[in-house]
Amino acid sequence: MLHPLKALLLALSLWSILPAAATPISRDDPESTDPGRKDISSASGSAVVVTANPLASRAALAALSNGGSAIDALITAQAVLAVVEPQSSGLAGGGFLLHWNTQQRQLSALDGREVAPERSRPGDLLDAAGDPLPWRQATSQANAIGIPGTVALLWEAHQNHGRLSWAQTLQPAIDLASAGFLPSPRLLRSIRLAQRFGVAHSPGFQALYLPGGKPPAADQPFRNPALARTLRLLAKEGGPAFYQGPLAQQILGGINALQASEPNFLGWSSADLSSYAVVRRPPLCSQGLQHRICTMPPPSSGGLALLQTLALLNKTTNLAGSSAGEPQVWRQLARAQAWADADRLYWVHDPIDGAVPSTALLDPAYIASRARAVRRENGSRPTPGLPPGIDRYPYGRPERGTEQGTSQITIVDVGGNIASYTSSVETIFGSRHLVGGMVMNNQLTDFAFKPSLGGKPVANRRLPGRRPMSSMAPTLVFRNGEPVLALGSPGGRSIPHLISRVLLASLAWSEPPARAVALPHLSRRGATLVVESDPPLPWPFPLEQLTGEASLRRQSIGSGTALIQKNDAGWQGAADPRREGTALALP
Repeated sequence: MLHPLKALLLALSLWSILPAAATPISRDDPESTDPGRKDISSASGSAVVVTANPLASRAALAALSNGGSAIDALITAQAVLAVVEPQSSGLAGGGFLLHWNTQQRQLSALDGREVAPERSRPGDLLDAAGDPLPWRQATSQANAIGIPGTVALLWEAHQNHGRLSWAQTLQPAIDLASAGFLPSPRLLRSIRLAQRFGVAHSPGFQALYLPGGKPPAADQPFRNPALARTLRLLAKEGGPAFYQGPLAQQILGGINALQASEPNFLGWSSADLSSYAVVRRPPLCSQGLQHRICTMPPPSSGGLALLQTLALLNKTTNLAGSSAGEPQVWRQLARAQAWADADRLYWVHDPIDGAVPSTALLDPAYIASRARAVRRENGSRPTPGLPPGIDRYPYGRPERGTEQGTSQITIVDVGGNIASYTSSVETIFGSRHLVGGMVMNNQLTDFAFKPSLGGKPVANRRLPGRRPMSSMAPTLVFRNGEPVLALGSPGGRSIPHLISRVLLASLAWSEPPARAVALPHLSRRGATLVVESDPPLPWPFPLEQLTGEASLRRQSIGSGTALIQKNDAGWQGAADPRREGTALALP
């Protein structure tokens, strides 16, 4: 007979999301897109959690009910997501955290991004002729797996801000991994998509997620005993056990065993794990939409792009009194996205190789000059600019990249402490390699495959010890020095596009959280304006009114925004209905 808590968690996994037809695989959307829900999960109270899965939200809320902090609830939620949403995030990935400490009135940015191992070479994802590997093939390579940072980030946050014991925060995930849970329709769709994407290189993935060549049964508890053992060891020994000791040796053994089938892979050393360190960085902040908006600095490019997008939009459009029903605002938003992308994809890299000119790229005079270029765009392809103090282009100009397989957790506790955390394993189920029941990331495909172009080095090139550029952009918004909104979203390269649209709705159009996350999305991708087909809330005008852009394409856009906003009674949270996210609150 199941323990009552285990039985409750098992029962909570029963919710109705109708399965959708198989989603085409593409570089833009390699993770399955859900058909969405008609209802929008929202909750209000003194403390709120919004995560990508109802089981994670329930476990996080229980942590808060037991006196835990926002960080305790975050650790609980992320550990549960490693079990029930392994296609998107897990213990062997990486993430970025923005944390607001209300007592100290301090905003911290923690970088738990993956790192290239010391034996990395710039051309590790090139073929014998020096050409980039096909993207799908590259995602499965051992050379695509970065040294994971998730556990180190969660441990450091807990050491500074946790109230519950570390073991207590991991227990719900241990229960789910050992007792089992009914796999959600989204998880089953993701397994089928991964099967089509390619899993022949990973016997471990096939054995766990495709027993007998088929996904697990929807009506039977799914268990991951190897992950349960990993979680128990971490609960007993603490976060450092991931990087030193028996578990670290197990990880090294599992990774280095891949050399037998991939001679080009030089393997990891013990120092790759033992030397991993979370980096505390100054948050990147700027005024926008009459608020102070703070987000993740480089190696996030998403934070810079988000702030640039809003600054350019404000310079090119009269937002005073505007509403979602004005096509011109949407057109200008898309143009601002494209010009912000041109800068971030050129300039952003791991700051270990020198400061990224983020402040200069947000300088009001520079934004004004870029805004003039946006106004006279006429369909021309945006190019990176020269910010103040820089008189030449030092890098080769790469094509845009792609990243997906990401999750967002946003939490505020009863004391007003806030955690906005974006985590990822990259592509759907990462590399599809498993070690200790954990999905291993493929984040090193976020480096530019070609380390130089036109005789110049690419800023975001692969080097040992470097962290690849990321689009993840957890964000907090302040008014008069007080936090009033926290959010983030999965969505790969489109993350700053998604968050800028949500902030536009929240801060300029005064839309409530549920509508802010559910309004349609659009995303400028090269010369194409992608507009969301069949969004949770309908387009507020005929899409023909967006014509005039270079090319218009309708398709699904797989966002997963988790938003929490302050109101007169406390806090209100909303989960993006495009996925199975859930908002829950304490009274």
